Amino acid sequence: MKYFLSLLLCLYAAGISPAFASQAKHHIFVLHSYHNGIKWVEDVNQGIFKVLLAKDRNDLELHIEYLDAMRQDGAKSLATLRHLISSRYKDIVFDAVIGVDDIAIDLLVQYHVDLFADAQFFYCGKVGAEPLEDYHEPGFSGVVENVNIPATIASGLDLYPETVKVVVVNDHTVDGRRLQPLLDAARHDFPGIIFEYVDGLSMAKVVERLGRLTGNELVLLVNFTTDGLGETYSYDRSAWLIASRCKVPILTMWDFYLGSGVLGGLMISGEAQGERVARLVIDQIWGQSHDFSGQVLTTANTFSFDYNKMKWFDVSYSDLPKGSIVTEEPQSVLWKYKKFGWSILGIALALETTVIILSVLMYRSKKAEAELEKHRNHLEELVEQRTFELSNANDQLIGEINERKKVEAALLESEEVLHQLSNNLLTVQENERQRISAELHDELGQSLAALKLQLRGVAGGLGDEPVDVLLQECEDLRSSINDIIENVRRLSRDLSPVLLDDLGIDAALEYLVNNFCRLSGIEAEVNLIEINHLFAQNYQRMLYRIVQESLNNMGKYAQASHFELTIEKRSSRIFLVVKDNGKGFNVDNVLAQVSAERGMGLTAMAERVRILRGTLDVESATGKGTTIMVTVPV
Repeated sequence: MKYFLSLLLCLYAAGISPAFASQAKHHIFVLHSYHNGIKWVEDVNQGIFKVLLAKDRNDLELHIEYLDAMRQDGAKSLATLRHLISSRYKDIVFDAVIGVDDIAIDLLVQYHVDLFADAQFFYCGKVGAEPLEDYHEPGFSGVVENVNIPATIASGLDLYPETVKVVVVNDHTVDGRRLQPLLDAARHDFPGIIFEYVDGLSMAKVVERLGRLTGNELVLLVNFTTDGLGETYSYDRSAWLIASRCKVPILTMWDFYLGSGVLGGLMISGEAQGERVARLVIDQIWGQSHDFSGQVLTTANTFSFDYNKMKWFDVSYSDLPKGSIVTEEPQSVLWKYKKFGWSILGIALALETTVIILSVLMYRSKKAEAELEKHRNHLEELVEQRTFELSNANDQLIGEINERKKVEAALLESEEVLHQLSNNLLTVQENERQRISAELHDELGQSLAALKLQLRGVAGGLGDEPVDVLLQECEDLRSSINDIIENVRRLSRDLSPVLLDDLGIDAALEYLVNNFCRLSGIEAEVNLIEINHLFAQNYQRMLYRIVQESLNNMGKYAQASHFELTIEKRSSRIFLVVKDNGKGFNVDNVLAQVSAERGMGLTAMAERVRILRGTLDVESATGKGTTIMVTVPV
């Protein structure tokens, strides 16, 4: 809690009692829903100060308190406020009380009789829309936020007419819940647009989801100060995190988000809200009208856009709605170096004065006049040259800053992918160990146990069984031993393809396909060229694993009866294609899943292709099979 502008200290120092001071001045109490330091709160205070603390107004005293509802429990804040008013303000009679934002307004509606019995009540920052309605509380007057979501979305669609989807970011806080009906109503104004809601998620998952957006999509940032894990964020930090990996424009309806990664929209101004409610207080308490039946006003919204994001998303000034405001505009070189310009201008004026004086004193001295003119032209050339150099330096600096932002965004994305790959790798290693352990126990262990029993039977029959029976049993033992040897070889081939190391990828792929067809019963059509001489052994191993992973996925999920494996060389690139006639899948849905949910198959394949400096394309549809195409340079 913070006690602002305590003029009572001055009154005490002058020997004036608090009771006399409260009678001599009008006292106004401002109650904020959130904490000081938030740009919205500071903007509202700035508007209130501009009106109530004007230079020619010294007949009032302003008191400000903050509920800090974004970070603290509302019931605890209420108990603290009750105690604060009963102790700190017990000798003060308030003429007016202003509630800022819905939580403080709701609190005053419920408890204003107990807390401020004799005060007139005002509010600002309440979520509203056309048509404006009264707050339905006698004696309350105030200013609502005319949140115009359709106009903001329409401005984005005008800038990007190819848009097909709007991704809405909202939370379940008090503000988020009260804005939800406005969002639902706005959807009906755009029947051809898909609306996707991103709520109930952690901040990390929201950032990850928005980082996957590409193409004809926009983001509408409504309110996200508390994520699905209960973590709270300030408005600017929330906007920066959301915009950190988002590659599409972000629209919003509040100007405090500008400068934090959003492009723009039809904005509500906190300063305008504070200034409007302050003028309402002045009009009703010091004005001619004393009708407190409840006035409801609003402030005019303005289209505002961030200059840096306009450059980032290639938006020109002519594309903006009429009357738009552009923030963060860079100062011109002449304005930035205005002192230097004034100096040059002063020099030029001095030279002109000198020329006039010399012209009067030396009317016929053409030589001196020509020399002075030459000198002036030289100075102008120097100014133009310096201006051109500074302009080039400024453009180069802007380009370097933009390039650095792109590199930082790419590094963050790579770091996240590497982290997920590391986690998935540990999981795959553990699963592979469990599989090998199960195969050793279930196959080799049981086979050896059976072999042991057979040996015991042979040993027991050495004295009684005929020789031909014993020979047959020995033959069975030899067959069992061959099966065990074959299982050991199979396990060894699965762990590391020896054939790849000995004969190269051509022979290894042929054996891999034949063995897969024999075990799975799936027919194959194979068209391979020799590529042993095109790749080093480590690259051959990666190509082998890509084909092996494709076949494994086909055997597990595709339910295919036939597939084609093709390797061909075009120009300086190798094309590897695996195509089956299985049940297929929705590629967008699978890629939209987080890595932990969709497994490591596609992720590992993509990482191997990236190491090979190639490209990976997956084409599939339900009931239409799957095609995996890998292109690798040679």
